[in-house]
Amino acid sequence: MRFTWIQNTIIQASARRAGATLAALALIACAWLPGTASAQGVLMGSADLDGDSVAETVYNNGAYITVRSSNGSSYNYQVSSGSWALLYGNFTSVQDLDGTPGAEIPINIGGALKVINHNSRSSYNYQISTGSWAASPNGITDLNGVAGNEIVIVASDSLRIVDHRARSTSSQPMSGTYAIAVYGIRDLDGQPGAEIPIANGSALRVYNYRTRSMSSTPVSGGSWAICNDPGIPNCVSDLNGTAGAELILIQPNYISVYSYVTGSMSNYAINTQYAILSDGVRQFDGTTGNEIAVARGDGNINIIYPRTGNVQFINGSNTFNAGRWWSLLNYVNLDGAAGDEIRVRDNGYGRNYRIYPRTGSVTAE
Repeated sequence: MRFTWIQNTIIQASARRAGATLAALALIACAWLPGTASAQGVLMGSADLDGDSVAETVYNNGAYITVRSSNGSSYNYQVSSGSWALLYGNFTSVQDLDGTPGAEIPINIGGALKVINHNSRSSYNYQISTGSWAASPNGITDLNGVAGNEIVIVASDSLRIVDHRARSTSSQPMSGTYAIAVYGIRDLDGQPGAEIPIANGSALRVYNYRTRSMSSTPVSGGSWAICNDPGIPNCVSDLNGTAGAELILIQPNYISVYSYVTGSMSNYAINTQYAILSDGVRQFDGTTGNEIAVARGDGNINIIYPRTGNVQFINGSNTFNAGRWWSLLNYVNLDGAAGDEIRVRDNGYGRNYRIYPRTGSVTAE
């Protein structure tokens, strides 16, 4: 059987052990970026920084950054005499951070974050931590529904948000083992701005920056993880047909679906080793809200319907799992009815089959 397994162990950062990991991230982040050398310095990238719809070019000149306009004029910004780097270590972090025309340049300068506003020819420093810290991947995004992205920062003892529009920082203390579901920073409540899901030991926590609130929901003992695999892009998506995305929790022998809007946790038993199919959170029944296709360790398939609370069992015996070794081919919609079919290959006998979730039937191609 060949598909991407999601391990039933949480991908996590320990607040007590995060120092070493964050230190490694900081060392990577603080390396000066390679690029094309010129008289202005080492090229870092280009973006519209002053809101005139024309890109400026940004150069690394050691202790300062040079921004060069298309008309040939340039402006220097003092950065740091020590190590520094763009957040994420690359130019993707240069984004609109204050809601005014032009992108800003966020820089890790050690214990602080510096943001360069070329539009106003100014810069601002935000004290972050005397220890190691890093911007969360996918964490430069709109958290409050107001123009301009906020920056989600992970420090060893807290979750921090830099709101450059408001020229402010906030800190949410964290303890124990915790990790942000980085691809799960999405709109979970149907209101403007994204929420931040966090695996925190035996609790699922969600931080809402718009309301400055942290929810906490107990999760049963044992290993678990928030599904936020980039190979399953809809892992955090609408699963019940109402506004706001739901979270899928991977647990031994069952899957849980959490609704931040209602605070409810629904459990769906699988009772065997399993994996969500690659890109397998999608529309199978043609109604609002995605379903979850799960490959079972016994060679069969479950499809979970969170909108109705049902779990469908698709028996592959004598068809796609006759040889107990099958692989996912793709998803298609060839029957004219809303909702996808699943194409799989029985590798033992070399035959392709099509699964129809609406009816639960399996046919050979």
